[in-house]
Amino acid sequence: MSWLLDRLKRFKNLKFEILKIREKAESISRQLRSWCDSLQNSPIHGQRYLTEKTKRLERQAREREEFLKELDRIRSGKA
Repeated sequence: MSWLLDRLKRFKNLKFEILKIREKAESISRQLRSWCDSLQNSPIHGQRYLTEKTKRLERQAREREEFLKELDRIRSGKA
């Protein structure tokens, strides 16, 4: 749409504003694409698959990892 407006004589005096809108739209589009990619590559299949059990298991796994990192930190003498 911005390309069309850019080519119409009626909007020639708004060329700079149209360019800024186009740049912003392209930036938003790249951010959305990146966000979609991260969701598609996530281990979670979707909200309907998140039961209380899976949420609890995820939380326990995260806590276990944090605990093991803390143990490693203590063992390495960086306490």
